[in-house]
Amino acid sequence: MRADDLARASNFSPIEPVTFVLHGDEINLFKRDNYQSNQMLVDLAARLDAFKVIDVRVCETWLRDNQVAATDLPPFVELVPFGPSFQAGLQQSGAIPF
Repeated sequence: MRADDLARASNFSPIEPVTFVLHGDEINLFKRDNYQSNQMLVDLAARLDAFKVIDVRVCETWLRDNQVAATDLPPFVELVPFGPSFQAGLQQSGAIPF
């Protein structure tokens, strides 16, 4: 919601999107079967992704371990092989965790 508020500000111009690396049960929020329950969140994330305010990445290892197919997720979600390693790589390249 804070990212949406920033994106709506007239002077906001993102240099780089905020990257969300999901590698736990929070991924379930984005599953097609759960869309109706989480529609507001998923639609907001899709809109912010389209405007390059955020970038949502999901751990393929978690998907495999939890029998979730990538096709069960919205198309704006990008996959990374292993979320914690991807997150560590972002931090090594200067990203600031929050």
